[in-house]
Amino acid sequence: MLKAICLLSFITALSFCDGFIILRRPCTSQSSAFRATATDDVALTFHHTAIKTRNITLAIQFYSLLGFEPSEKFRTGPAKAAWLEQRSSSGYGRLELIEVPPYLLNEPEGMKRQAIDLAKRQDLLGQNHLALDVTKSIQNKGLECLSEWIDVLNQRSVETFGKTLRVAVEPMQQMIGSGVYELAFLYDADGALIELLHQQAKLPQKITSGWEPRSVETEGFSCQ
Repeated sequence: MLKAICLLSFITALSFCDGFIILRRPCTSQSSAFRATATDDVALTFHHTAIKTRNITLAIQFYSLLGFEPSEKFRTGPAKAAWLEQRSSSGYGRLELIEVPPYLLNEPEGMKRQAIDLAKRQDLLGQNHLALDVTKSIQNKGLECLSEWIDVLNQRSVETFGKTLRVAVEPMQQMIGSGVYELAFLYDADGALIELLHQQAKLPQKITSGWEPRSVETEGFSCQ
């Protein structure tokens, strides 16, 4: 009983300070009470999105097709990990790949584990997908639409790695605010969802609400 009370006391003494779990102690006087408001000059910079993979080499190959290249390779506990960076004139992004060790995967013989198919499991909550804007890439390649861009990417994947891309959701058109978009979803090497966005046009009129119910869902379409 005494051991249980001591353990409970120890657990309740844990807290987060400066990003690490430590025994509860006073932080600096300025941070002991967080008083940030909407008018404070506090900017949180997006750093990375982490994705687990069963094979970090294959994952790096896949994301290289989308312009991500390794900037750091390291270990997090027993797992291999890497930061992948994408730099272009239109922006910057970083991914972290984490390879799940085989003993944790516990794969039966002849089976390769995949991520949950979130294109089919609409009932699950939490982070759903990574989205990439390919509008400028389509323009720079002189293409007409998203389906053509995916065809070019697939051809490059086959020629470079001998692997065909897996499309989760075929290109379709959708209104988002006053923007007219094409969107599609691919699976990455482990089955995680990647959304591709192509902005086709921006309407001059202001859209008052994007939550009004629609009577007809937008269907997929081709370039024609």
